[in-house]
Amino acid sequence: MDIRIYVYHHADANINKNRYFEPIQGGRSIADTKFAGMIGDDTGDNISARNRDWGELTALYWIWKNTRHDYVGLNTEKSYLNFSEHGRQQISLLNKQMDFIDFCSQNIEERCSHHRFLTAPITKIHPPSAASDIQTFYENYCFEHDQQDLDLLLTLIKNEFAAYYETALITAHIDTRFHDENILMKRDVFDEYCTFVFSVLFAFEKVIDTSGRSPYQKKVFRFLYAFLSNVFLMKHFMHGNKEAFFQAGEIIVPKFAKQYSINAAICNPEPAKNPIAYGSTIHIAISFDDNYAEHALVALYSLLSNTQNGSHIHFHVLHDQRLSPANIHRTQQTFPGSKFSFYDVSADSFSNFLPHNRQHISRNTYYRLIMHEVLPAELKRLIYVDLDTIFCDDITLLWNMDLKGKILGGCMDEGGITHSRKLFGRNYNTNYINAGILVIDLAAAREKYGNLKFLYLESFVKNIKSITLQDQDIINIAFRDDIQILPLRWNAGGRLYSHNEQDVAYTDQEQDDAATNPAIVHFTGEAKPWVASCEHPLKELYFIYQARLREQAGG
Repeated sequence: MDIRIYVYHHADANINKNRYFEPIQGGRSIADTKFAGMIGDDTGDNISARNRDWGELTALYWIWKNTRHDYVGLNTEKSYLNFSEHGRQQISLLNKQMDFIDFCSQNIEERCSHHRFLTAPITKIHPPSAASDIQTFYENYCFEHDQQDLDLLLTLIKNEFAAYYETALITAHIDTRFHDENILMKRDVFDEYCTFVFSVLFAFEKVIDTSGRSPYQKKVFRFLYAFLSNVFLMKHFMHGNKEAFFQAGEIIVPKFAKQYSINAAICNPEPAKNPIAYGSTIHIAISFDDNYAEHALVALYSLLSNTQNGSHIHFHVLHDQRLSPANIHRTQQTFPGSKFSFYDVSADSFSNFLPHNRQHISRNTYYRLIMHEVLPAELKRLIYVDLDTIFCDDITLLWNMDLKGKILGGCMDEGGITHSRKLFGRNYNTNYINAGILVIDLAAAREKYGNLKFLYLESFVKNIKSITLQDQDIINIAFRDDIQILPLRWNAGGRLYSHNEQDVAYTDQEQDDAATNPAIVHFTGEAKPWVASCEHPLKELYFIYQARLREQAGG
């Protein structure tokens, strides 16, 4: 059989090919660089110049007009159809480097000999990072994009493509979908598929005005393609022969992280003497309990090892009864050169009303939402620090950061665009931050918002269905227009060093710079360095500082 699945690329990376899988560069006619080792979509009959708004559709069009394979399809560079025996209807993350192209190719001719439509698994529809919040296709589209676009498309189908209108309505209002990014079809149905998709989109192009939209929302043709693809497949699935369909598996291909070495300068710091701005004392809020005491001490030891201003640091520890007097005393004795104040917030009931939906996150995470009530009223500026961290640079530099009139300073989260879309839909922003490291202008926050607890509570109850990341989501909602983005190196999260399936606001260069030269290594997620299964390339930093702390205590 002549079977060819073209793999759409917009980056010169992860180029894999064999007799079945063929890489193709999308938008080659307008690209700055022509990728080596692959064909482009800019020869013969093509619409390559539309790529910025049409995405992989430019490659799909080229395949339709310029090839004649018996079976033909399209994948993206991020995921591949998987025809292996045990992969059917499963979405799998490739967790090791392997010859996955040959693995995915197993049984492909056998599958094609019995089926005309080969698709990725059918899945439930939900917002990003909120798998339990099931939506219809229509609800999901309107949440993330302009409702008028989908309404206009449905009207267009009703008036000009009536044979598909019944299925279009059903597709819009059910809560399952075919994953449109990966398809393989027998040539005759592939031609029918492309004829439908491009006829509708070219007609839609004549009646839509995308001027004035953001670059993301200008991709309306790509967004609507997902719907049209499902309309076509659903029409054949519902009214044709279901036996003609095969739901293959799907393999998600990570970007395998480069190897990071522990720089000697990180482990053997010689911090410079940096002057302190905004007063003479650096105020830092933290929270931990007995179960986390050992890790908290290691984090604090790394922080103080990387500054000459330890005697000018005042730690404010928010805790409940799960932090024993013994560990309070131990903390003070371990770091006698710095000042510690402890605040028992056991009586505060605010955190009881908020979700506890991640097992590796404790109640302490919510104490950052009440610290404005607990800490001294005269305290004007504050750093909040999670303690699953290791410091590699002087905390003074973070304290001195100019917030440029904003109330909150933080680093872009490693899933920022995904989480912002989940919270704000099509009005998402690019300044969703990770709440593990924060610089807070408390004076400005109190002046502008008054009772911050009310602000947090309103942010929670008005968005309760969308909140999945606990206090982090609440903080990003509350201060959406008052966030100053800080350099990513001050919160180098775990996904900077591994595969990240989420959409981010930072660039590849910003990621590489932060991962290579972190100021704070933040062991986000469940893979903490003290967990045996942790594969973080810099986990040894934790054990280096732990050993030095124990040596100091023993001495």
